[in-house]
Amino acid sequence: MIPTGFSFSAINAGVKSPQHKGLDMGLIFCDKAASVAGVFTSNQVKAAPVIIGMDLVKTGRSRCVVVNSGNANACTGIKGIEDARAITAAVADRLGVGHSEVIPLSTGVIGIGLPVERMLDKTAEMINGLGDDIHAFSRCIMTTDTFPKIAFRQAGNARVLGFAKGAGMIAPDMATTLAIVLTDADIGSQVLDNMVKRSVASTFNAISIDGDTSTNDTLIALASGYVSEDISKVEIAIHEVIQELAMMIVRDGEGATKVVEISVTGTVNDGDAKTVAMSIANSLLVKTALFGCDPNWGRIIAAIGYSGVCIEPHGIEITINGYTVVEYGVEAAGFDENTLHDILQNKEIAIAVSLGKGSGGFKVFTTDLSYKYVEINSEYRT
Repeated sequence: MIPTGFSFSAINAGVKSPQHKGLDMGLIFCDKAASVAGVFTSNQVKAAPVIIGMDLVKTGRSRCVVVNSGNANACTGIKGIEDARAITAAVADRLGVGHSEVIPLSTGVIGIGLPVERMLDKTAEMINGLGDDIHAFSRCIMTTDTFPKIAFRQAGNARVLGFAKGAGMIAPDMATTLAIVLTDADIGSQVLDNMVKRSVASTFNAISIDGDTSTNDTLIALASGYVSEDISKVEIAIHEVIQELAMMIVRDGEGATKVVEISVTGTVNDGDAKTVAMSIANSLLVKTALFGCDPNWGRIIAAIGYSGVCIEPHGIEITINGYTVVEYGVEAAGFDENTLHDILQNKEIAIAVSLGKGSGGFKVFTTDLSYKYVEINSEYRT
């Protein structure tokens, strides 16, 4: 299952707090220089590791990813960048690799400096613990996640393994909260970069839990190059891994009780379809109606109308799990609220919107919004 050349470590470094006993710092190491690609947050307020990582992936080669959870190292100024570099330098020196070959990732609370001394004191333990425990590594990147997220595909003789962290603050325009994709396929960095960006466009860029885009959103891909394999097979496997990780994040949405697919067709172009779909997906009124099984389809049509896309109201058609709700912009003949209420009891909801203006289309995934979401996020730091 593990792509050739990679090893893993996860430890408790006291990042979340000195009293915290869980795993909160981890390392992925490649035993030779690997091709690297990265996709990063579009948020203009970027965390220190994002600023560093965006620069490092330009080299096209890397050996390590060092990650911590519980502290985003965001809005921490020059000190935050210096701290991240101190940690990556310590890891690089102990492993005997170049400082530019270690990429930092962080996730957690914004605005608090890293406990850099505690983390530096733990680097030797982390490196000495390198092995094949991918499950421990997947846990060390979790914050409000309720389960670790790992995906694997075989691509001929090559392997693709992915990890992700995320359950809230997910409306990425460049990636998702944190994701790492590894393969032993022999792929150049530019080809790998193209593969990842093509996949992200229809996966991580097509999910939304709460409409928030993190300061730390990052996807890093590494290819160790041990296996020669058909590139098309590898790209399919990478896409399937990324897609599976994205859907795991949706299913783990903070407080979510339902997974919702929103498909928009009949727009002038795909971009317009995405805009409309995201408008529906990010509507708090739509999401709370779905949670409460409220057959108020007016919230959906309102979100279509304020999306900013030019539409013809009389051309709108909406179905929910195949049940026709709106035709020609008005309530469908024979529509029954009780029937829709019963349909909305399902844990998987498919909303299909047709706008009748062209051949554009896009599909996004989201969740409902429950009382639990408010509880989780109101108590995040207390």
